Amino acid sequence: MPELPEVETVARQLRPDLAGRRIASVELLDAKLDHLPVAELAGQVIRGVERVGKWVVLALARPRRAERYLAVHLRMTGRLIYRAEPDAAHDQRHLRARFVLDRGALLFYDARRFGLVELHEDRSTLRTGGVDPLQDRFTPEVLGGLLQGSRQELKTWLLRQDRLVGLGNIYASEALYRARLDPARSAGSLDAGETRRLHRAVSEVLTAAVKHCGTTFSDFQDSRGEVGGYQRYLAVYAREGEPCRRCRTAIVRVTQQQRSTFYCPGCQRQGDRRHFGSR
Repeated sequence: MPELPEVETVARQLRPDLAGRRIASVELLDAKLDHLPVAELAGQVIRGVERVGKWVVLALARPRRAERYLAVHLRMTGRLIYRAEPDAAHDQRHLRARFVLDRGALLFYDARRFGLVELHEDRSTLRTGGVDPLQDRFTPEVLGGLLQGSRQELKTWLLRQDRLVGLGNIYASEALYRARLDPARSAGSLDAGETRRLHRAVSEVLTAAVKHCGTTFSDFQDSRGEVGGYQRYLAVYAREGEPCRRCRTAIVRVTQQQRSTFYCPGCQRQGDRRHFGSR
């Protein structure tokens, strides 16, 4: 599933292509999108593109009226692709909607049809979940407050969307490795120094992933139809049995709540390891 870096990549790439463009027409090719008011969307101008949580949001201008917000959640296999030539031949498989612009077209693909497209009258109605780790609000103090008192395993806690938005399985493993923290520790057991390390690691991993346009293992493509590049820089994820680049200990894979966790038992030994002792 595309996580925060992948959604941020798509929003940043679409911004210069879509800002100022007028929607000439909308074609819906999936009955699940029939709730969208096609006639109302035609003629509106895209004022800007941003990421809100894990949504790609287009701000739409209307004459003498407040902005509206067209929000797309990619879910498992959704893709937003910009084409400069709207009439050019392109892949029709899994195409769910076509937004023809006064220059170019925005195409929404979704193989498994789990993606969402919603029109909001107010930006505040978007469901964003917890704290956005790429915004200024995300500080060591805020992270410490969220962690406080939690008995949940740290890696599992990092995946909770009601705490931090969009970290995802890959980036949670990478951040814990960078912070040298045991994924099986209780989230609430971190002291102030460990919390600062985790905060810094989360910020650094996500920033680097955005720089390299996200991570692609199966489905993710950016707005140009290209795969992400951050998988080339992963330190532990999907490297089971390979040597740690810091201490040469073999990377281990374990399961936490049906999700694979990759970690280095040499570098990430802090805390209680009873959960993993027999693995």
